Amino acid sequence: MSRGIEQVVVTPAGHAIHTVPSTAVHHRNFPEVNGEGDSAEHAALHLAERLARTLDSAPSDWRREQIRHAIEDVQAFASRGRRHRMVNPDL
Repeated sequence: MSRGIEQVVVTPAGHAIHTVPSTAVHHRNFPEVNGEGDSAEHAALHLAERLARTLDSAPSDWRREQIRHAIEDVQAFASRGRRHRMVNPDL
């Protein structure tokens, strides 16, 4: 399975009842699990939490390792966005 922050997919979260725009993210290796937030970084943090909750129920050590890699990718994505904003506070 591929690794890296490019494995994190960002999409607009479309909810008809929401008046505030939100963002959804998922990892390409686990498209069935997503996180939502008011920014891509916030959504990624939610995704990392949701993936971490699945570790106990993973059917094998191999699958747990894949989930851990996805969590690392998502956390790197989230922290990259925070660093970018610190360098460019207008973004």
